[in-house]
Amino acid sequence: MAKEQSKADIASFESEFDRLGKIVGRLEEGNIPLEEMLKLYEEGTVLTAKLSETLKEAELKVRTLSKVHEELVSFETSEFDEE
Repeated sequence: MAKEQSKADIASFESEFDRLGKIVGRLEEGNIPLEEMLKLYEEGTVLTAKLSETLKEAELKVRTLSKVHEELVSFETSEFDEE
């Protein structure tokens, strides 16, 4: 179930990122009424904050996993003393 949730999160991130790109493109085109421009800007701002938070969470997860990996790699077992 966690794997399915992760795939859904990735798909959601991708679709939101795509939507943000379309908003930016539309705003850069110009030639749109001020009211529509403001709505697009607001939506883009909300998406930017959400995507930024998702990336921060992903970065924290990667750092945590990297630290665990480093600890596992550096873990050494002591050999038995043979007499």
